[in-house]
Amino acid sequence: MSDLLVRDIDDDLKRLIEDRARAHRRSLSDEVKALLREKLGNARDNRKLGTEMFSFVLPEDRGDDLVFEVPGKVGPPPDLE
Repeated sequence: MSDLLVRDIDDDLKRLIEDRARAHRRSLSDEVKALLREKLGNARDNRKLGTEMFSFVLPEDRGDDLVFEVPGKVGPPPDLE
């Protein structure tokens, strides 16, 4: 593996990356790698719709009840009659 050094990053940009890393529970390096993969198109191929929708919600607006994907099989809808 190789290293990449990016110089002269604005404080605001670094803070945004740190916030995203914290929201995704990743290290700063892992978050930057994920951002690069996402923007270069490699990561989106394996993402599910719920994960994509989750990424549109700002970290400060997320809560424990924000669920877009249900693990496992989804049963039939309930009969409301």
